[in-house]
Amino acid sequence: MNVKSATEWEQDRPRLLRKLQDFAAIMKQRPFDNVHGLRGVSAFALYWFIQEVQPTVVFEVGVWKGFSTWIIRRAAPKAKVFCLDPLFMLESFLDMSKVGPTYRDPAVAYLRDEFSCANIAELAAQAAHPLVFFDDHQNKLPRVRQAKDAGIKHIIFDDNEAAGYTHRTLEQDRSDINSARLLDQLIDRYEVFPALWDIDALLNECVRVKEKGMDFPVTPELMEIYKERDWHSYVTYLHLR
Repeated sequence: MNVKSATEWEQDRPRLLRKLQDFAAIMKQRPFDNVHGLRGVSAFALYWFIQEVQPTVVFEVGVWKGFSTWIIRRAAPKAKVFCLDPLFMLESFLDMSKVGPTYRDPAVAYLRDEFSCANIAELAAQAAHPLVFFDDHQNKLPRVRQAKDAGIKHIIFDDNEAAGYTHRTLEQDRSDINSARLLDQLIDRYEVFPALWDIDALLNECVRVKEKGMDFPVTPELMEIYKERDWHSYVTYLHLR
């Protein structure tokens, strides 16, 4: 398994800055301010990885209010998007006005299925470059195997911190000799998106984030991203063998 190094990320600095500036401009049209889920640099990380892969179909697993769906549509406007979340079954029973603003796109296919139960392989087989984004707080190694079984080689995970809290992360599995051996068999490329600015924050009673950033500039155009720099969720890209 090839793990992207800090040196390699530093080599990407000029492109990262250009894409960050583009993303900051896009964020001015966001449908609502996201209180939970992807924010700040982590939202940009999803945009970056999708732009790098240029998928023809995206499976989003774990949708809730739909902010990440909005990012996916901006990063890959020509891709077919399937959003999977069993919680869609509850929307007809919930007073969504109490949930707050949501984003739903008429060009997106919304499915109530759990990813492991849906007919993903058939849908993925129809696409040249399928990608799946998991933001569902499930143990990550089983999700890797499910994606591989469905014929998907491009995977993005949110919440891949080393500490873990609601699920077992790949960072935790990398520290276990048996799991690490399996990951090495499955994964060709492993990239954890870096902090762009220094972080030292207690996000909740379980998760502390302390990272040395890449010392990106703090300019007025980037302030919307910079002010949420502490909301760092270790967004991670995998390319499977």
